[in-house]
Amino acid sequence: MSDQQMGVSGQGDADAPHAGGHLPVGRDVIEVSVDYLPSPNQFHQKYKDETAIETVRTDAMTFWRVKDFQDRNIHKFFLEFEGRILEDASETLEHLLGPHRRSAHFNLIERVTQGDNSNGRELSAR
Repeated sequence: MSDQQMGVSGQGDADAPHAGGHLPVGRDVIEVSVDYLPSPNQFHQKYKDETAIETVRTDAMTFWRVKDFQDRNIHKFFLEFEGRILEDASETLEHLLGPHRRSAHFNLIERVTQGDNSNGRELSAR
């Protein structure tokens, strides 16, 4: 199993007890899965609820080895949740899902926008 499929991304191990053997109070773990067609594989990861959507997007893109880039067109990847494209990368999982939901399923989608004649440039991260 890869590092992308285990643990809690970039946030330490959310399942590990703290001093005294207790989990931290007020922080919840969200089980996230992401599909990306045409791949038959699914990305799975646990995140703390305060994790930004951008972290999930970046981790999923890394899993499938895809990047935002520009050739004749602009290729940008987004997460889709319940039919809505998530463009606010700073939104947290808790804000998106509400305080009681413990899992979420996303689709990673590529938006291609007609661009200029620049060739083969990787787009800078926001």
